[in-house]
Amino acid sequence: MKHFLFVLIIFSGTILCISAQNSEQKTNFSPEVTLSLNIFNRGLTNNLGFGIGLCHAFFNEKRCNLIVGLEYNTLISKTIFFTEDMSSQIFINRLGIPAYFRVNMGKKVKFFIEAGAFCDFIVFAIEKQEQKDVGNKIIHYFEKPDFGISGGIGLRIPIQKYEILLKGDYKWGMKHLFHFSYLSVHNQYFRFTLGFKANFATKRKNFNNR
Repeated sequence: MKHFLFVLIIFSGTILCISAQNSEQKTNFSPEVTLSLNIFNRGLTNNLGFGIGLCHAFFNEKRCNLIVGLEYNTLISKTIFFTEDMSSQIFINRLGIPAYFRVNMGKKVKFFIEAGAFCDFIVFAIEKQEQKDVGNKIIHYFEKPDFGISGGIGLRIPIQKYEILLKGDYKWGMKHLFHFSYLSVHNQYFRFTLGFKANFATKRKNFNNR
C-alpha cells in the first residue's frame, strides 16, 4: 500500500507542475474520463474485465498529444482443464500509469492513432486451482508489478467544448504473472473504450480551429 501511495503522490505532483507550466504558456487543460470493456486472450476462457481511467492530454492544441494518467483494470477468469477434472480461477486488480503518444487526423471529427507504454501495480491478485477427484485446492497470491506496450486507434467526436472518445486498443504485458500456473498468463488483452473529454481552451489557438 505504501508503494501505491508513493506513486500516487509522485504522479499528482508531476501533473500539478506540468499544469502550472502549461497555464503560464496558455495551453489547454484537457482531462479524459474513460470506461473500458477488457477481453483477455492469452490461454484463458470465460475471461472478461473492465477498466476506468482518468488521463490528461498535454499539447492538446497540437496535432500530436501526450496522454498521461491513472487507470484501474480488472480480470475475472475461469478455465477448466482435463475434461473438467481441474479448474483455475484468476482474479487480478491493477492500478496502472499509462503514457501514450497520440497523432490526430481530421478537422471536426478526428481519427487518431495511439502508441506508448504502461506500468501496472497489482492491488490484489490471486489464482485458485481446484482438482475435483483429489479435493485439493491451492491458492496463490501475487504482487509483482507489470509493464508493457500498447497501441490502438479511435475517434474524437466534438460536442461544443467537449468530446466523445471511442477507442479500441491492445495492451501487451511483457511479464509472466504466475510462476506456479498451468497457464502462461500475461497482462495481454483487448480494450473497447468509451470516454468523455473536456477541452478548456485558453488564448492560444486551438488545434480544433485549424
